[in-house]
Amino acid sequence: MRPFIFGGGALLTLWWYFSIPDVLFNVPYCTVTESVEGRLLGARIADDGQWRFPEGDSIPYRFAKCIVAFEDERFYHHPGVDVVAIGRAIRQNLTSGEIVSGASTLSMQVIRLSRNNPDRSYWEKVTEMLRATRLEAEYSKEEILQFYAAHAPFGGNVVGLEAASWRYFNRPSYQLSWSEMAALAVLPNAPSVIRPGRNRTSYLNKRNRLLANLLARGDIDSITYNLGIKEDLPLEPHALPDLAHHLTERQNKERRGTRFASKLNYDWQLLIQHEVDLHARRWKRNQVNNAAALVMDVATGDVVVYVGNTNNDEADSHEIDMLNAPRSTGSILKPFLYSMAMERGMLTSGSLIADIPTRFGDFTPTNFDKEFRGIVSVERALQLSLNIPAARVLRDLDVPVFQQRLYEIGMHDLGKNNLNYGLSLILGGAEVRPLQVARSYRRWILSMQMMPDTTSKDMWGNPLYREPISRIDPASVYSTLRIMEGLERPSEWKQYGVADRHRIAWKTGTSYGFRDAWAVGTDGRWIVVAWTGNANGEGRPGVIGVETSAPLLFKIFSRLPHGVFFEEPLDEQKEVLICAQSGYRAQQYCELVDTAYLGTNGVKACEYCELIHLNDRGERVGFNCTSQSVRDTGWMFLPAGMTWFGLRAGYDYQPPPDFSADCFTSEGDALAWVYPEKNNERVRRTRDVDGRLGAVVLEAGHRSPTATLFWYVDEVYLGSTQHEHRFEAFLDPGIHYLTIVDDNGNRKTTSIRVMEGE
Repeated sequence: MRPFIFGGGALLTLWWYFSIPDVLFNVPYCTVTESVEGRLLGARIADDGQWRFPEGDSIPYRFAKCIVAFEDERFYHHPGVDVVAIGRAIRQNLTSGEIVSGASTLSMQVIRLSRNNPDRSYWEKVTEMLRATRLEAEYSKEEILQFYAAHAPFGGNVVGLEAASWRYFNRPSYQLSWSEMAALAVLPNAPSVIRPGRNRTSYLNKRNRLLANLLARGDIDSITYNLGIKEDLPLEPHALPDLAHHLTERQNKERRGTRFASKLNYDWQLLIQHEVDLHARRWKRNQVNNAAALVMDVATGDVVVYVGNTNNDEADSHEIDMLNAPRSTGSILKPFLYSMAMERGMLTSGSLIADIPTRFGDFTPTNFDKEFRGIVSVERALQLSLNIPAARVLRDLDVPVFQQRLYEIGMHDLGKNNLNYGLSLILGGAEVRPLQVARSYRRWILSMQMMPDTTSKDMWGNPLYREPISRIDPASVYSTLRIMEGLERPSEWKQYGVADRHRIAWKTGTSYGFRDAWAVGTDGRWIVVAWTGNANGEGRPGVIGVETSAPLLFKIFSRLPHGVFFEEPLDEQKEVLICAQSGYRAQQYCELVDTAYLGTNGVKACEYCELIHLNDRGERVGFNCTSQSVRDTGWMFLPAGMTWFGLRAGYDYQPPPDFSADCFTSEGDALAWVYPEKNNERVRRTRDVDGRLGAVVLEAGHRSPTATLFWYVDEVYLGSTQHEHRFEAFLDPGIHYLTIVDDNGNRKTTSIRVMEGE
């Protein structure tokens, strides 16, 4: 028999060793979202319909005391099986003639729970005992208690201590009193018989007996006991908190059944959600239903507030998480554009750029107010969010180059290899998620610190960027932020932060058709993004960034601790002499020179200042007029188109003096074509309602506001214009040669290719 005994023992030992699986509980869990303080923000029920929170890493001291006193008094002294309890159970069962006690230890109950409560039998009891000893050999007593606390039934579809604490007391378990903890500890013993709302008398007696036992054991004092037995029992279950609704919903889709320790600040989340709800209600009268906002920590990249939409159940599409939904960017990419142009030495914040009628093939950008300023500085162009100057700068910078920069700083919605946006990219021709907008602004800002971005993570804490970012000039970023500081604020926020020097750099954006209103800003510590609109894409009048989302942006900043604005990157700047009139690097004919501190690439030389000759009467004369007393001076010659529209818009610019009648020289750059801007430009004629082809609108500019222009097409005279140099020409499809001549004989010729409209 010895071989059989040893063989059987070996098999039993082998079975015992593998009697519990590596993963003890293979069950679905709730999706649980917690704040940075560990407070519950929201939860979604498990796939099997149970409120079962994922296992925690500890259990409250009071629950450990209560459950051991009630279920297994010698828990810390037995190896998984309590021989004393077994003897007592056998005696009680024989005396009563039925099974009244199972002598199950907490370890045995954990085994039974892990095996989905199989039918009771003596054989099952024996295997539970053996498995319980194996459990004790594998896990510590504290870990076994954690298993029990996470998987014990607490009545109805409530499983586990944490879920029970929230469902029955509406707060976390570590905040429960001794009486409340005792009320939960007695539930797993008979969850189908007693629970909140059922068999109240029996439930109350069990709780009070446990409190008396705790008093006898010395776990509580008499005052705690006397107060505890007077506490009410829980009634009906509470609904669980839903304070970060859209983040919890997103987690439930992307990371179902997990416990997520977010970086959200609990109090700020509630406060900003309330502000977003109020904001959406105000705009509901204009049939604008949705709003969203987030707050990101500049230093860490953590999202500390995540409000994906209003929580107003009456608002259409309020379930859509707008922070994770691609939306048309409007003008919020313009700071990146001007910063990159300054970085490459194309311009400075004071450089003059053209704001004149412009057409790029079939694309004709227009400013929001439909006006042309002719001459505008980069600073004013960004602060006024002018579309025409931005499109012209992007043309000079090159769309693929700019798009690559946007992709590198985090706007992955643009697609690394998608080059189909064209110049409309800077005016809202692409869609990006608000969350990516915040991350991109942060990465752009971090470039001022000359440090690699190693802190950016996605919402779940995973490293976000693995591709290196090309070097961004810190001086250009800082200069752009200073421009953004000067944006005109909404009327009710003009004085905000002035007294305590709370500096905020911000930018708004409005998408085509008034579908999206954006506002993004930073005070050095936080990046705030606010969005307002309709989730279904319906546009509404008045949905404009500065009017709709900017007030929400400043309201959010007013609710947060103030940040300290960025320091100027002095070590990354160099001193450059610039033309005070044009904003470009000074050259020999620039009369007024100023000093600027720019990035390492400086800025290109001024192209506008030229040498001219004046007689004693201040009239302009040709360089070969030796019969008159001549003095040389520098003068800024702006292109005719910029001059024409600039003077009409009231820009303070003095055109060069007229030539003296005694010494006249032809001036070919006194006039210029505004449209077509370049030779052989293509234009598509559209058809009217009756099917006839419409006219091509030609436009020109002249430095002199009193000049007369004479118009020719294919050497055929069409007419003349004064003051308003615009002419409608009905041109057949094909190539046409255009000529304008002023009353001094100056002329400009170009060509245009007319294509038949669809």
